[in-house]
Amino acid sequence: MSLTTDQRATFAAVADVLIPGAGTQPSATAAGVPERLDWALTHRPDLASPLADALDRCAAAGDLESALDALAADEPHLLEALTVLTAGAYLTTPAGLAGRPYAAAPRNVTDEIDSYVDLLEVVAERDFEIRGV
Repeated sequence: MSLTTDQRATFAAVADVLIPGAGTQPSATAAGVPERLDWALTHRPDLASPLADALDRCAAAGDLESALDALAADEPHLLEALTVLTAGAYLTTPAGLAGRPYAAAPRNVTDEIDSYVDLLEVVAERDFEIRGV
């Protein structure tokens, strides 16, 4: 399913309502979310149809905040598609990542392989089974 030009324009406007710029964090459009939408849809193609429906309802309503409130009340699955794709696209853009204060969790780089082998032995002793294989 391919979104129309109007749906894409509505998505950009809605994305900025959902993720406005604040402090060091850029707005959705400033971060490049509209350009990242197709990428997000490749990971969640099941959300393409609900997204299109949500965008059509937002466009018809005119006032985007009221439209989002109506989706939340009447069609939460449509709002979920819209928010999941918007947030997923935002959080994977370089600008979205750079705008968040984040430090990777420290990890021990001197792990010894024996500790992993010991762990696997304990799992094997419990008769570990891989389900669905």
